[in-house]
Amino acid sequence: MSIIKLITAWVLEYWLWIAILSALTAILTFIGFTAFIISLPEDYFRHKARINRIRNPIIRISLRILKNVVGVITIIAGLVMTITPGQGLVAILVGVILCDFPGKRKLERKLIARPLVLNTLNKIRARFKRPPIKP
Repeated sequence: MSIIKLITAWVLEYWLWIAILSALTAILTFIGFTAFIISLPEDYFRHKARINRIRNPIIRISLRILKNVVGVITIIAGLVMTITPGQGLVAILVGVILCDFPGKRKLERKLIARPLVLNTLNKIRARFKRPPIKP
């Protein structure tokens, strides 16, 4: 039996669970992105670097690794959402904010300079009575 037939049979058997999981993932992603966006300081994109306040090196490194893994997954999801329904560019921006890599600030500023991204972020922030982000 070919792999495509196996996958098709599996999807037909578990379609309800797949639909439920998809709906839950969409809801949780929406809630998570919204919470993240409204928690950003309005001048986040004006600072050159962030100061790390966690002193314990084991916790700091563990959180940094976790943050980067979540950031990469979010970037990949954002890339998928650029060709499927969803806020792809916003998801990519959130993923870039979470990741640590050379040239990060420049890429963040390039993404936030796109009117669609900035307007979307500021609409979300306005809905929760947060000041608009200053690019």
